[in-house]
Amino acid sequence: MSPADIVHYKKDSDDDVIYHFEQPVPIPSYLVSIASGDITGAEIGPRSTVYSEPSFIDNCQYEFEHDTENFIKTAENIVFPYEWKDYDVLILPSSMPFGGMEHPNCTFATPTLISGDRENIDVIAHELAHSWSGNLVTNCSFEHFWLNEGWTVYLERRIQGAIHGEDFRHFSAIMGWNDLTNSIISMGNSAKRFSTLIQDLKDKTDPDDSFSTVPYEKGFNLLFHIEQTLGGKEAFDPFIKHYFNEYKYKSLDSYQFLDSLYSFYSDKSDLLDSIDWQTWLYEPGLPPKPSFNTKLVDECYTLAAKWVDIIETAPEKLSSEFKSTDISNFSANQNGVFLDKLSSYEGQNGFTWKNENGKKAIELMSNIYSKYSESQNAEVIFRWFRLLLTANITSSYQKLADWLGTIGRMKFVRPSYTMLNKVDRGLALATFAKYEMIYHPICRSMVKKDLGLN
Repeated sequence: MSPADIVHYKKDSDDDVIYHFEQPVPIPSYLVSIASGDITGAEIGPRSTVYSEPSFIDNCQYEFEHDTENFIKTAENIVFPYEWKDYDVLILPSSMPFGGMEHPNCTFATPTLISGDRENIDVIAHELAHSWSGNLVTNCSFEHFWLNEGWTVYLERRIQGAIHGEDFRHFSAIMGWNDLTNSIISMGNSAKRFSTLIQDLKDKTDPDDSFSTVPYEKGFNLLFHIEQTLGGKEAFDPFIKHYFNEYKYKSLDSYQFLDSLYSFYSDKSDLLDSIDWQTWLYEPGLPPKPSFNTKLVDECYTLAAKWVDIIETAPEKLSSEFKSTDISNFSANQNGVFLDKLSSYEGQNGFTWKNENGKKAIELMSNIYSKYSESQNAEVIFRWFRLLLTANITSSYQKLADWLGTIGRMKFVRPSYTMLNKVDRGLALATFAKYEMIYHPICRSMVKKDLGLN
């Protein structure tokens, strides 16, 4: 709840201030949270305010004021009118372990969203989408967590597609597929258990142990596959409104979702039967890959392939073949895809960044594309470090260690420690010992497991 939901407050006999809040929309208890501190606010829309520490408020207002109301109106067109009156955002300290937390009326968000380029604003589209998926319609347990997060990613990308175009929706989906692939690979042997869409936690396994991108991205891909199987957005849109109306103010499991889907599309049961539900819901690993529009990623892939080709066939031409304008029109997301693609070449057909030509190319790239080493965007910074560590650029190890003292978002912290541990375990352990207490307890616990310290 946001300050707008304070009904009244008063001082008691000890001069303590007692606040009374009102939340007229029923919510699950996990969504209740309280934040206090030296906080100020700034308007970012007719029904939205961003809150942060005073020294940070101007940056936060700039980041969100351009898009927030547009996101709300777009989401309302896809589902139905926003029920929570206000939609506010609170920027928390760097120890915030998640991108955002979808508390009703007021999203709690990581400061890594404040990058100065408005390129991470789509996280707000995700948290806003939770106002329907998760907050109005809730998974009954964390075994069915994908009903919260898969639906939310789906709605987030529908919002993106409506605002930026369908090409962008597919571009975001491709990025998500890459994240899903990397996440499952990083699980190692635990992927057999924790990469299924429906989780089995009946042995009292801590749900935090199963947390990954799987419910988000595998869940999205299932819904996208259903959409495409039924005939596209136009065929699926009526079900979106039906589903959220049918289960509004309720919780449900995956089987109730399937019952609702089959009931709504009773005349298309043959199409639904063509979906391999056993594989999608219960089998570990990557699901069948949908067909995506690759228009926006092709530019990134083409440039990455050119770098690798020149490194392998004519390394003496590296300095003349590339220039800073190669990436001048790339969005932050495209820069991320480009860097991801470069890293993915390691080990393919004998290619490596670790030899002399690979390292020289990285050094040249850092000069030509200086925006990467100078970026304030955490998504770009993380992927640049991943490429540097893939190439065993030793001068980057301490820089990554220093960066780990400025962030707390698990999306970056956990894989960064894993990468650092592979190339310099001593530095990884020393860095964690130095910064351990600045991390949220959930993040701290997960990094300990990642480093084998438990």
